Amino acid sequence: MNTLTNNSKFRLNLMLRQSLFSVIISAAALATGWAPGLYGQSPNLVFGSAAQAQAISNTEITNYARAVLSIEPRRVQAYQEIKGMAGGSVPRVVCNETQEINRLSGGVRGVAVNYCDQAKKIIESNNLTVRRFNELTLLQQANPAVKQQIQAELLRLQQAGNQ
Repeated sequence: MNTLTNNSKFRLNLMLRQSLFSVIISAAALATGWAPGLYGQSPNLVFGSAAQAQAISNTEITNYARAVLSIEPRRVQAYQEIKGMAGGSVPRVVCNETQEINRLSGGVRGVAVNYCDQAKKIIESNNLTVRRFNELTLLQQANPAVKQQIQAELLRLQQAGNQ
Protein backbone atom coordinates (compact mmCIF):
# COMPACT_ATOMS: atom_id res chain seq x y z
CA MET A 1 0.00 0.00 0.00
CA ASN A 2 2.78 2.41 0.95
CA THR A 3 4.64 1.52 -2.26
CA LEU A 4 1.53 2.33 -4.27
CA THR A 5 1.21 5.72 -2.59
CA ASN A 6 4.91 6.47 -3.11
CA ASN A 7 4.70 5.38 -6.75
CA SER A 8 1.71 7.68 -7.34
CA LYS A 9 3.50 10.59 -5.70
CA PHE A 10 6.63 9.91 -7.76
CA ARG A 11 4.66 9.84 -11.02
CA LEU A 12 2.81 13.04 -10.13
CA ASN A 13 6.06 14.75 -9.14
CA LEU A 14 7.74 13.58 -12.36
CA MET A 15 4.83 14.84 -14.43
CA LEU A 16 4.95 18.19 -12.66
CA ARG A 17 8.68 18.54 -13.24
CA GLN A 18 8.33 17.66 -16.91
CA SER A 19 5.63 20.21 -17.52
CA LEU A 20 6.80 22.90 -15.10
CA PHE A 21 9.50 24.23 -17.39
CA SER A 22 7.14 24.75 -20.31
CA VAL A 23 4.50 26.17 -17.99
CA ILE A 24 6.92 28.67 -16.51
CA ILE A 25 8.23 29.70 -19.90
CA SER A 26 4.68 30.12 -21.17
CA ALA A 27 3.69 32.15 -18.17
CA ALA A 28 6.76 34.33 -18.46
CA ALA A 29 5.86 35.18 -22.00
CA LEU A 30 2.45 36.33 -21.02
CA ALA A 31 3.92 38.57 -18.40
CA THR A 32 6.61 40.10 -20.53
CA GLY A 33 4.68 41.81 -23.23
CA TRP A 34 2.61 39.03 -24.67
CA ALA A 35 5.17 37.66 -27.04
CA PRO A 36 4.49 33.95 -27.21
CA GLY A 37 6.38 32.12 -29.86
CA LEU A 38 5.35 28.78 -31.21
CA TYR A 39 8.09 27.30 -33.31
CA GLY A 40 8.23 24.38 -35.73
CA GLN A 41 8.82 21.14 -33.89
CA SER A 42 8.82 22.70 -30.43
CA PRO A 43 6.14 21.41 -28.06
CA ASN A 44 6.40 24.56 -25.94
CA LEU A 45 5.36 28.14 -26.30
CA VAL A 46 8.50 30.24 -26.36
CA PHE A 47 8.46 33.78 -25.09
CA GLY A 48 10.76 36.76 -25.14
CA SER A 49 11.46 39.80 -22.96
CA ALA A 50 12.11 39.97 -19.24
CA ALA A 51 11.55 41.96 -16.09
CA GLN A 52 13.69 42.19 -12.99
CA ALA A 53 12.55 39.89 -10.20
CA GLN A 54 12.15 40.80 -6.55
CA ALA A 55 11.26 39.01 -3.30
CA ILE A 56 8.26 36.69 -3.23
CA SER A 57 5.68 36.15 -0.47
CA ASN A 58 3.87 32.90 0.35
CA THR A 59 0.64 34.44 -0.92
CA GLU A 60 2.29 35.29 -4.23
CA ILE A 61 3.64 31.75 -4.51
CA THR A 62 0.11 30.40 -4.10
CA ASN A 63 -1.37 32.94 -6.54
CA TYR A 64 1.39 32.23 -9.05
CA ALA A 65 0.94 28.46 -8.79
CA ARG A 66 -2.82 28.76 -9.24
CA ALA A 67 -2.33 30.93 -12.31
CA VAL A 68 0.18 28.48 -13.80
CA LEU A 69 -2.14 25.53 -13.25
CA SER A 70 -5.00 27.40 -14.91
CA ILE A 71 -2.95 28.66 -17.85
CA GLU A 72 -1.23 25.39 -18.76
CA PRO A 73 -4.26 23.51 -20.15
CA ARG A 74 -5.12 26.54 -22.27
CA ARG A 75 -1.54 26.78 -23.54
CA VAL A 76 -1.54 23.13 -24.52
CA GLN A 77 -4.93 23.50 -26.20
CA ALA A 78 -3.83 26.60 -28.14
CA TYR A 79 -0.63 24.88 -29.23
CA GLN A 80 -2.54 21.81 -30.43
CA GLU A 81 -5.15 23.89 -32.24
CA ILE A 82 -2.50 25.94 -34.02
CA LYS A 83 -0.53 22.80 -34.84
CA GLY A 84 -3.65 21.24 -36.39
CA MET A 85 -4.50 24.35 -38.39
CA ALA A 86 -0.93 24.72 -39.59
CA GLY A 87 -0.67 21.13 -40.78
CA GLY A 88 1.66 19.93 -38.02
CA SER A 89 4.20 22.73 -37.95
CA VAL A 90 3.58 25.60 -35.59
CA PRO A 91 4.30 29.05 -37.02
CA ARG A 92 6.02 31.78 -35.09
CA VAL A 93 3.52 33.66 -32.93
CA VAL A 94 4.37 36.96 -31.27
CA CYS A 95 1.24 38.40 -29.68
CA ASN A 96 2.57 41.88 -28.99
CA GLU A 97 3.89 42.43 -32.50
CA THR A 98 1.07 43.45 -34.80
CA GLN A 99 3.12 42.68 -37.87
CA GLU A 100 3.74 39.11 -36.71
CA ILE A 101 0.08 38.58 -35.80
CA ASN A 102 -1.03 39.94 -39.18
CA ARG A 103 1.15 37.35 -40.93
CA LEU A 104 -0.80 34.53 -39.32
CA SER A 105 -3.80 33.00 -40.99
CA GLY A 106 -7.13 34.09 -39.56
CA GLY A 107 -7.76 30.94 -37.53
CA VAL A 108 -4.25 30.76 -36.11
CA ARG A 109 -4.34 34.46 -35.28
CA GLY A 110 -7.66 34.01 -33.48
CA VAL A 111 -6.36 31.13 -31.37
CA ALA A 112 -3.19 33.03 -30.42
CA VAL A 113 -5.03 36.21 -29.47
CA ASN A 114 -7.65 34.25 -27.53
CA TYR A 115 -4.94 32.39 -25.61
CA CYS A 116 -3.14 35.61 -24.70
CA ASP A 117 -6.36 37.25 -23.57
CA GLN A 118 -7.32 34.23 -21.44
CA ALA A 119 -3.90 34.01 -19.84
CA LYS A 120 -3.94 37.70 -18.93
CA LYS A 121 -7.36 37.31 -17.31
CA ILE A 122 -6.19 34.25 -15.38
CA ILE A 123 -3.12 36.06 -14.08
CA GLU A 124 -5.18 39.05 -12.99
CA SER A 125 -7.89 36.88 -11.43
CA ASN A 126 -5.16 35.38 -9.24
CA ASN A 127 -4.30 38.81 -7.83
CA LEU A 128 -1.16 39.30 -9.89
CA THR A 129 -0.23 41.76 -12.58
CA VAL A 130 1.28 40.46 -15.77
CA ARG A 131 4.51 42.23 -14.83
CA ARG A 132 4.64 40.66 -11.36
CA PHE A 133 3.83 37.25 -12.80
CA ASN A 134 6.85 37.56 -15.06
CA GLU A 135 9.04 38.74 -12.18
CA LEU A 136 8.06 35.63 -10.23
CA THR A 137 8.82 33.46 -13.24
CA LEU A 138 12.29 34.94 -13.52
CA LEU A 139 12.84 34.68 -9.78
CA GLN A 140 12.07 30.96 -9.75
CA GLN A 141 14.38 30.43 -12.71
CA ALA A 142 17.24 32.19 -10.94
CA ASN A 143 16.63 30.93 -7.42
CA PRO A 144 16.46 27.15 -6.79
CA ALA A 145 14.86 27.68 -3.37
CA VAL A 146 12.00 29.68 -4.89
CA LYS A 147 11.63 27.12 -7.66
CA GLN A 148 11.33 24.40 -5.03
CA GLN A 149 8.70 26.42 -3.13
CA ILE A 150 6.68 26.91 -6.31
CA GLN A 151 6.95 23.24 -7.26
CA ALA A 152 5.82 22.23 -3.77
CA GLU A 153 2.84 24.60 -4.02
CA LEU A 154 1.94 23.28 -7.48
CA LEU A 155 2.00 19.75 -6.11
CA ARG A 156 -0.03 20.75 -3.03
CA LEU A 157 -2.68 22.47 -5.14
CA GLN A 158 -2.93 19.55 -7.55
CA GLN A 159 -3.25 17.03 -4.74
CA ALA A 160 -5.90 19.19 -3.09
CA GLY A 161 -7.73 19.57 -6.40
CA ASN A 162 -7.39 23.36 -6.30
CA GLN A 163 -6.46 23.97 -9.89
